[in-house]
Amino acid sequence: MRYGIIGGGGMAHLHAGHVLRMNDAQIVACAALEFTPTMHALANKAGVPCLNDAADLLARTDLDAVIIATPTDTHATLTIAALQAGLHVLVEKPLARTVAEGSAMLAAAERHHKKLLCGQVVRYFPEYATAHDAISAGSIGNIGVARTSRAGAHPPAQSWYADTLRSGGVALDLLIHDIDWLLWNFGPVERVYARSLTERAIPGRDGVLAILRFVNGVIAHAEANWAYPDGFVTALEVAGSDGIVAHRNDGIVDLAMRAQRDSGAKLASDPTAQEDPYYAQLCAFDGWIRGGAAPRSTPAASLESLRITLAVVESAATGAVITYPIDGRL
Repeated sequence: MRYGIIGGGGMAHLHAGHVLRMNDAQIVACAALEFTPTMHALANKAGVPCLNDAADLLARTDLDAVIIATPTDTHATLTIAALQAGLHVLVEKPLARTVAEGSAMLAAAERHHKKLLCGQVVRYFPEYATAHDAISAGSIGNIGVARTSRAGAHPPAQSWYADTLRSGGVALDLLIHDIDWLLWNFGPVERVYARSLTERAIPGRDGVLAILRFVNGVIAHAEANWAYPDGFVTALEVAGSDGIVAHRNDGIVDLAMRAQRDSGAKLASDPTAQEDPYYAQLCAFDGWIRGGAAPRSTPAASLESLRITLAVVESAATGAVITYPIDGRL
């Protein structure tokens, strides 16, 4: 499989490195307005040209697929152009900056009969995948409450991440990961309420707390912040009628389950646990292109994750509770 990489930063470097690991795959070219030194060095070592215009990359006739790892507000334009060029696309999360853009991307993939995958990679993290399997198997009974958390430092002021109009802020950078995982487990949402620090415009601080009620009755508390003093912390806890499954990435145990003694419930390990989740996701995408099984996420699921995350942003900004009719979106 012949790949192009659009993007010159950290995520582009990560994806490029994983393509180079794969059997029967190669990078044909990279394109970005600006390349980090590490990305430029990787491309030079691999003998891959670095172009300064994505249009030049998309005009090539020796590509099968592209990986797009660029600022959020460019995802829709670049993805649609790549699909129109006859290429399969793996685009970094979030799918797009707006629901309208995301819908246009899905329509373009269908119109041009090409595969589109958004990098909702948390589905490939072993703790989250194993917890999903336990929940799906009914190992902790009927679910009542779920809590998730994702926290890190605020991005530098000069970074495009810090420009909320471009990136969507902490909600589209961090919270969307956990919302996608919650939707994967519990299905459609009927009500959203959120509070955030965004409107206070505190330098070097941002955070959001969302309360989601799902159609099946589960209530989830999902929190993300750019105010953590040191490191990066993720956590989940899901409580059911027969037990609790919990994870915290700075704990000794990756994932723990406390179940009723007579339930016989056990955690089955994720078969991808020994691989980097981003590599596992890329292998799933590559296999899908070649005619294999679909990845754990779908374009429709990524669009729904974007829609609910933007509802969180709206609720936090307006103070309103947002309620949805049930129409089987998922």
